[in-house]
Amino acid sequence: MKIERLEELQKNVNERRSLNPEECAALIGEVWRLRTAQTARELEVSYWKDGHGEVKEELDRMTAANRLLQAENEQLRAVHGLPVCDLENRWSNCAVRMRKRRELNGDRKHVNGDHT
Repeated sequence: MKIERLEELQKNVNERRSLNPEECAALIGEVWRLRTAQTARELEVSYWKDGHGEVKEELDRMTAANRLLQAENEQLRAVHGLPVCDLENRWSNCAVRMRKRRELNGDRKHVNGDHT
């Protein structure tokens, strides 16, 4: 229903004028339309709240799994004594290569990566 029509009906009610059956039916229809729209919004909000809870739980699980992997990574790094690769900013195959290079240079068996 248009706002102008609602304002006109409100004015008639405020002035204590009688409404005809068509106007009453229009008002009842508008009330039901608004109730339906409100119910739809409530359902939508409920849906998004439930979805948010599920996503938060999944994020918490992934965060916990990530912490476990980081702890395992730190433990492996401590056991093997591998350095952090400055180029890749993480412990990696590059760090293994750097360690081997240091060990070989320390033993003086290899120079500049050439095998002799």
